[in-house]
Amino acid sequence: MTWYKSGTVSVVQNSNAVVGTGTAFIANSRVGDAFRGPDGGWYEVTNIASDTALSIAPNYIGATNATGAYALAPMQGYVKDSADALRALVNQFGGVLAVLGETPTQAGVRSALNLTNTDGLPEGPTNKYMTAAGVRGTTLTGLDLTVKTPVVATDTVLAAFGKLQASKADASSLSTIIDTALISGLIPSRPSPTSLTFSTGTAYIPGLGRRITVTADITLSGLALASNTWYYAYLYESSGVPAVELVATVPTAPYMGSARTKTGDTSRRFIGAFRSAPSGGVLGFTMGNDGMINYRDNLIAAPYRVLSNGAATAPTIVVTSAIAPINVTKSVRLNMNNNGAPVANLAPGNFNVTMVGADPGGKVSCDTTLDDSGNLWYFNSGTGGSLSIDITGYGMDR
Repeated sequence: MTWYKSGTVSVVQNSNAVVGTGTAFIANSRVGDAFRGPDGGWYEVTNIASDTALSIAPNYIGATNATGAYALAPMQGYVKDSADALRALVNQFGGVLAVLGETPTQAGVRSALNLTNTDGLPEGPTNKYMTAAGVRGTTLTGLDLTVKTPVVATDTVLAAFGKLQASKADASSLSTIIDTALISGLIPSRPSPTSLTFSTGTAYIPGLGRRITVTADITLSGLALASNTWYYAYLYESSGVPAVELVATVPTAPYMGSARTKTGDTSRRFIGAFRSAPSGGVLGFTMGNDGMINYRDNLIAAPYRVLSNGAATAPTIVVTSAIAPINVTKSVRLNMNNNGAPVANLAPGNFNVTMVGADPGGKVSCDTTLDDSGNLWYFNSGTGGSLSIDITGYGMDR
């Protein structure tokens, strides 16, 4: 395996932090690798935080270098680990493989086990082999269609058929329940700051008691929005034609699963939440296949930056409501940029427990959940902290 040398690294004397430029550490290194620093010295890789950040031991002893050449070398332990794993596999399954024969085909295995026909299987006094015609001709004498309890492993096939048939009506009811929360498609996009487009799709409207289907994209254009305001899109039917309205009225709590309607109007189904910019236009975004709204503007400035130079050493609230619709989501996508001396951490609520940590000089991107009030919490492991958090996207319960 060749040594990895792409890009350059920044190292500081007496620090264990290595910051890469043009590097891809995650795919090309692992803990235990050897790191040859710009000083020509060798160090052990002890942690890989991201493609551009790793930790070494001992601390770097050479002179500080902002754009130094380096190398990451795999250790011979990889070969030993592989050999040990293969030996354990052979010890555990070698006998089984021998029974399966030496011909690596389905026919070869069947031949080794004498299963080319039913002659290789012993037949019991009650369990007889049957032809396909014999199975099809067996009557369902004794079928009971009154029992609706779940099928269990000890049931006969006949008893299981009866339970399934008896539960059919209940399954139809369940299908109706699932349908009331249905939403498919209706993916939002932002062609311009003053327009929003929703793709084709379908959604159940509780006030109508049925689905409505959008067969052509719906675009809201010429939007004139109040600045720095959350707006909510609702699908409804106007004179028999699907339509979308964009208003500041907050949705209700979910009526089924995560499905919501407009407050005070069940004829309008919630399909998206969007933030206006200081200028009044819709903030730039795209919606990913994972259902997350991803911002695409300058994400290291307001309103995306929800924490700047955070130095707290106890769990501290970070308010996200300016850039995450906290009444319709419990998840956000963010970047952590730790310019401080201690490790910076995201915490679950006001607990001094790490959910996500960023080493000094490290950058971490992740998805995380908000607390019940729609906030994040953070703390530094010591004094001298300087953590910035930028919200880059959010989930959307609809």
